[in-house]
Amino acid sequence: MSHVSHDQSEASQASEASSAGSGSPQANPSRARGLMPGRKSAYFWGAASGVAFALFAPLLRPAARGAVKGGIRVGRYAKKVGSKVKEEFQDIAAEAQADLDREANTEDSPDKE
Repeated sequence: MSHVSHDQSEASQASEASSAGSGSPQANPSRARGLMPGRKSAYFWGAASGVAFALFAPLLRPAARGAVKGGIRVGRYAKKVGSKVKEEFQDIAAEAQADLDREANTEDSPDKE
């Protein structure tokens, strides 16, 4: 008989473990209410950050303007560097083409000797 009661206790423990991890509303009471925990606080912090941003926007404007100006300066510098690199590669390509043309002319011309 002790063997039968041991098997029954294992079965009940297995069913409890499977129901706890199943995500059913009975296993997790916070989901049974239909609201996720912290949702109200998320709405509160979202509204509070919107109000804070509206209040501090005039103070943040110079910093934002400075950041945009810095981005424009970096963009202009990158454009200058890019155009210089492009020009350099175009010069190299033109020199290589001239070398190939010169080699082709020396191979095509018959020797006058």
